[in-house]
Amino acid sequence: MIFLAACQSDALPGDDSGGGQQVTVRSDSSYINLRIVNSNATMTRATEAATAAENAVYDGILCIFEGSDESSATLKTATVIDQLINNPGNSASVEITQRLATGTHAYGTKLYVLALLNTTSTGFKVSGNDLLFDDSSQKNKSISQIQNLVIHSVGSTDKHVGLFMSNAPQDGYIMPEVTNNYLFDTPFAAASGSKLTINVERAAARVKVTNTATTVSSINLDGNADRHPTVHRITWALHNYNTQSYAIRKDYTAAQNWATSVTGAGIPIAFDTTAPDIFDLYKQHSYKDGDAVYIAENTTSTANDQTQLYVEVQLKEGSFLLGDCYRYQLWGADIFFTSADKFIQYCKEKWTSNFAALNPDLSAKSAEEIFKYPSLVINSDGSVTITLTNDSFTNDEKTALAGLSSTLSGTLKGYRDGKMYFHYKIYHDATNGNGVVRNNAYNLNFTNVPAIGDPVPTPIID
Repeated sequence: MIFLAACQSDALPGDDSGGGQQVTVRSDSSYINLRIVNSNATMTRATEAATAAENAVYDGILCIFEGSDESSATLKTATVIDQLINNPGNSASVEITQRLATGTHAYGTKLYVLALLNTTSTGFKVSGNDLLFDDSSQKNKSISQIQNLVIHSVGSTDKHVGLFMSNAPQDGYIMPEVTNNYLFDTPFAAASGSKLTINVERAAARVKVTNTATTVSSINLDGNADRHPTVHRITWALHNYNTQSYAIRKDYTAAQNWATSVTGAGIPIAFDTTAPDIFDLYKQHSYKDGDAVYIAENTTSTANDQTQLYVEVQLKEGSFLLGDCYRYQLWGADIFFTSADKFIQYCKEKWTSNFAALNPDLSAKSAEEIFKYPSLVINSDGSVTITLTNDSFTNDEKTALAGLSSTLSGTLKGYRDGKMYFHYKIYHDATNGNGVVRNNAYNLNFTNVPAIGDPVPTPIID
């Protein structure tokens, strides 16, 4: 979590005038001292320090609200934190003395402060002393109205962009109160005061997959218990994820660190999973081992809309990549064949013992005659179409051969280039279950291939 801080003094300058009455002297300028501190953020089930790129702050907006209490206070001024571009907050701390908009001094009303950081891709900007969102003024808006704004992007770790951050709701409040003793007439007075802390958090959640799997002992090749593949590489992709979020966390529950996510047409984003195109044809949607991806929160309770991970595992044997592979399942057998030839060889060996008696019109034929001209085609959904032909057969035998082809087709799944897929829902915590919450890191360590995976990416359906 990043802390944004300001300074205070015990009294404002004044003098005695008019029979000893205390008169407060105020200038048109007021200053506040900002100290942006990078420290550990609360992550899922553990504490993990943010990286320098995740903590970097390249720009910021300081918003001042005025009113009798936080809920009724309205936005009065917004000021660009203009020194950040020269000193991005990717180190332990950055201190900035910031001038606020003219007239920020309070006269008998309460002031509250909201910080918006790394706003480049969000829709926020400042014009004069006015906060704009999509070029629309937010002046006189309440904090709940600002909270409801849907930002366009949670940002990125690219240099000079940064991950968007805003106030982190605390128990009982979102914006800390800025009393008069936190405002100063000069930058020198501000620099010498104590600090007012503003807790801010990233709108983004980080998702990362790391591979440590090597030998896949759970898979035997061609039915040989002594032959096992190894992992050549993994690639992963997200299914059902948000790219937009509320400007400030909504419906915050401190004990559970939960939130409410944006809903609506097109959100969350889901891929067509009838074919592995997200890995093969559209590589901009897939990521390598160790890559980190930043997404918006998705806390929907609808099971099938929750964010999921697809992990693509490409297998090899020794130093050789596997080609198209086939999983055969029939009568309790579950065999992973490394090629079509290996599967046809198995069928020939089992013809007399397993298949001939079930195909009386073909029982007099030899295995070589039955499997003389085999063709195996892997379909987009991972099913396999087997075609067996032999022009020397009678019409009845050809019909029976077509029936055998159909039966065998139903026993196979095809794995293009030795690739298989595993699927995971993101698990946030024991109380709320599956979900993605802002300012959290979700790390999947892929340590082992537990069994033969799916031939194509297939979402988890509850």
